Amino acid sequence: MLEAHWCQYFSDRIEEGGVPSLLDLACGEGEVLRFADQVFAQRSEESPKAFCCDIAPAAVGMASGALNALPVAADSAALPFADAAVFCAVSQYGLEYAGQAAFFEAARVIGEGGRLHALVHCRGGVVERACGDVAGLLSAVIDSGLFGRMANYAETIPQAAAGTIPDTRARECVDRLRSALNAVGEALAVASPGPAREHVARLVTDCQTLAARLGHYAPGDVSTWIKGQKSDTEAFLYRMNSMLDVAQSEDDMRAVIGRLEAAGLTVEALSVLEAPGQSGALAWVVDAQRGSVS
Repeated sequence: MLEAHWCQYFSDRIEEGGVPSLLDLACGEGEVLRFADQVFAQRSEESPKAFCCDIAPAAVGMASGALNALPVAADSAALPFADAAVFCAVSQYGLEYAGQAAFFEAARVIGEGGRLHALVHCRGGVVERACGDVAGLLSAVIDSGLFGRMANYAETIPQAAAGTIPDTRARECVDRLRSALNAVGEALAVASPGPAREHVARLVTDCQTLAARLGHYAPGDVSTWIKGQKSDTEAFLYRMNSMLDVAQSEDDMRAVIGRLEAAGLTVEALSVLEAPGQSGALAWVVDAQRGSVS
């Protein structure tokens, strides 16, 4: 659905006369630029001078492969471009992370006759609902204490086997780990299919295998693995919560439109990109243009 949207957008711009320069804002790994690359390769003899901008240097490094884009590591709310520097600026699920000021900045760099087109996280939309489901599952893993109990198990069971601590402590440790695994299992049972569910299911299986075969692994390797799994899960949860935090309400989007209009752009009526099957909105659609000087 996103690919079809962007391919149509770039096709329309080519029909209107082309795109001399293109800036992908908060570009991530450059998905929008790759869509643009496909369209320009198929439908135009000339490709735009392209820039990919993101606050993460690693992201712009990956994005720059499409359209031979010039990588720019910068905050979208403080762009290192002159006024009216580009003809077309685009963003997919990006500008909102930099705050509403980023939309004003995007407008500032649009030149005469140029356009801004952005897809923005929609509060109550399908992406927000999916992120909420994933965040709930990952929170259940963290709240279960699984990682701490797994670490305690890895420390306690060898001591019990060596006779340096009472068996009662070992049994308590086993019960606490089993309780944590059961809690995660209950969350898994009601989780929606997807990468997060697969991640957590694999985590449970690996923990069970590790607990059953603890003596086959070096203690240092076990500790490193547990810390790594905890870090990965927390990072995954952080990404989901970040998406939830930036989802924009209709009132938020009205404020965005006000900023764009204050910057001299004409903004099309606010609309949403519907998910396949009309199951809800994928994104708000912001489409704006700076008029030509007579």
